Amino acid sequence: MPRKSLIRRLNRPKHKRKRMKLCGKIPPRGRPRKYTTESIAALAFVWESYNYPSAERLIGSIAEAVRIFKRDKMWHFSPTDTGLLLSMSLGAMKLYCVSMAHKRGLMRGTGTTTPSNIKLAIPVFSGDWSKKGLGYGQIDTVVHSGEKLMGTMVYTVNYVDAATYWQEPIAQLEKSERATLVSMRLLEERLPFELKGLHSDTGSEFINWTAKAWCEREGIELSRSRPNKKNDNCFVEQRNNVVVRKYLGYERFDCQEAVDIMNELYGSLRLYLNFFQTTYKLIGKVPRIDSRGQKLKGHKRIYDQPATPLRRLLALPEVPEATKQKLAKQYEGLNPRVLLGKINALTNKLRKVQRKLGYHF
Repeated sequence: MPRKSLIRRLNRPKHKRKRMKLCGKIPPRGRPRKYTTESIAALAFVWESYNYPSAERLIGSIAEAVRIFKRDKMWHFSPTDTGLLLSMSLGAMKLYCVSMAHKRGLMRGTGTTTPSNIKLAIPVFSGDWSKKGLGYGQIDTVVHSGEKLMGTMVYTVNYVDAATYWQEPIAQLEKSERATLVSMRLLEERLPFELKGLHSDTGSEFINWTAKAWCEREGIELSRSRPNKKNDNCFVEQRNNVVVRKYLGYERFDCQEAVDIMNELYGSLRLYLNFFQTTYKLIGKVPRIDSRGQKLKGHKRIYDQPATPLRRLLALPEVPEATKQKLAKQYEGLNPRVLLGKINALTNKLRKVQRKLGYHF
């Protein structure tokens, strides 16, 4: 018998132990549970509304989420359970989020572009993005081709601001210069700040004379990555995976009706991501050192506190007060659970339209 079990057995009076065994009331071992079933249900409600983020990303949004749900009369948990949720530690939240993720089953290359001489006219940038500032971002296209990369397909033009992680996805039916330029113009109109720079890979949809001429007219700095160096476009490449692929998957979309629904979906998704989804931002790396002071292989990444793109934008002094007030007013009229419901409904509608009107190989 383990030592601790033996100590517990000997410390318990014999007559009391026998009586408790007969009644089936042997108390559980360890400390009593602090969080009630209802407080865990409240955590699950917020966690689902924010689309299952990690505890590290969620913990800073709990108080604001409770305020929004109370404002919209969607919060039906008692003050006691609400207080337990608000006081929940990061360690406890990690345990519950991982457990809920396990129960829901959530734990678990050919290029399409050709080189061109235009590359000689567009400079390569591979330096430090922290010195660029607001308005300089990375742009890329994500193809929705399914298993076969052939025929006309839908593409998502995805933009990520390097300073704030503000994201703008836009759908288009093809990857031509004209279609991509229309998306770039719409991107410039949507951004709540001035677009100062665009950085893409070596794809011909961005690296062409049409895009270069438009950027020069608008005063936008156009740069490109080094060939075969995806890490030069690291911000948008990472968001392609965790946003576009997460919400739309790897299915094929190839009709104009699908483009229209995708842009309607992206209209809600951009608000959901920029106003409610917190992100990490890498601020540095340090050498890994063990307990004996010896240097280990690789580096340890240091991140800042998770924050939404909106919070990062509002914290910048160069953003005009009128813009900050406009964004704050817009934020007060939004609800993450309502937005997520619209996103899920439009995703289902998109798949139905593709099955009905799309081309099937």
